[in-house]
Amino acid sequence: MRYTNVHTVILDDSDKPEYLTMIDIFAATHDVQVVRRENHVGFKAGNLNNYLTGADYDYFVILDSDEIIPPRFIRRMLDYFASDQSIGIVQATHVATRNVTRFQQKFSLGVDSHWPVYQSVKNRYGFLSLLGHGAMVSKQAFDAAGGFPLMVAEDLCFSLAVREHGYTTVFAPDVTCQEEFPVDYLAFRKRHSKWTQGNMEFIRKNTRPIMTSRQLHWYEKLDIVLFTYALPLTAVFSVFVVINVVVLPMMHASFQFPLWMLIPTVAFLVAPMVNDVVFHWARMAHTKLLSYSGGSMMLYGSMYFTSLRSSLKSMFGNSVFLVTPKDSTAISFREALRSTRSELIFAGVLAVISLVFTRSVFPVFLLVLPAMVAPYLMVRHQPTRAELHERQRGKVLQAA
Repeated sequence: MRYTNVHTVILDDSDKPEYLTMIDIFAATHDVQVVRRENHVGFKAGNLNNYLTGADYDYFVILDSDEIIPPRFIRRMLDYFASDQSIGIVQATHVATRNVTRFQQKFSLGVDSHWPVYQSVKNRYGFLSLLGHGAMVSKQAFDAAGGFPLMVAEDLCFSLAVREHGYTTVFAPDVTCQEEFPVDYLAFRKRHSKWTQGNMEFIRKNTRPIMTSRQLHWYEKLDIVLFTYALPLTAVFSVFVVINVVVLPMMHASFQFPLWMLIPTVAFLVAPMVNDVVFHWARMAHTKLLSYSGGSMMLYGSMYFTSLRSSLKSMFGNSVFLVTPKDSTAISFREALRSTRSELIFAGVLAVISLVFTRSVFPVFLLVLPAMVAPYLMVRHQPTRAELHERQRGKVLQAA
């Protein structure tokens, strides 16, 4: 860092002896403070609050384990705070780096297109949120919000609390940080589940306060509803499927399924990658972009069951903060089948139900196919031994 008046702290919630030892050695070598707590209440939010509530600082920066910030990060972020006293959070942009595994190399294109487009638009016309890492927060905003809410989506909930107390979040497109894309299919699925549960918990607890808020503009409220409902929307979409595949046939409704009936399903599968296609259209070979789009459609389509299960779990139970794995191992096709058995059973049951009630798989074809492809996605893009070795080598060099 070119800014010297900083203090680095590792907020360690790990419990495995080997990691505790590694962290202690690293901290002693690099003169870094380590803070641990007796309990792990409140997930990441509780871990942050445990240190920040009584610490002495003016601003703090949140860094996840895969984060790399540029040397001018602190100086440039402070410029934003100096320009407007109402700013409470400054969120930097990100690019995906250290893409060693084939899964990362294939699907990390979405990171490079998401940040500069999506966040820039939200910065001007919507509700911009802290996104959990690569951001600077003022102590005044933290104290005003009463710390991070003890929820899975602590970044989104904190941003809302900060906004309610008159502080804003701004985007810094000229400060580029580096992050890693999930290392493999299982890591991606776990992150997707966490995001879905976090959004569902946010919806349950904050919908009424958002609608009645006098601080939020109407377009901010609309933006919050649109992007928070995006992942849990699978539960609503499932109602559409049940009506057309089960209810109407049971009522002896006599009609054939025209091609246009697949439009909602196609929209569900295509929506996540529209921005990626537009952004990369003039930046890369169209054959590569087509391969990415097709793979992404299958990847996000295979997440349907994960989204549905996570939405229902959060709706009728407690949301759980899931840590995205940073390591991967090579697996066999049999292991892939076992790891995706829930998706395969779901696809099979859905296909049978459709056959029984409509005498065709056509109404659910675009939901069944991605789920059936899940084992292939897992094996096809798993890291090779050479990739795993290179990834481990990179970690050692980075730590050194």
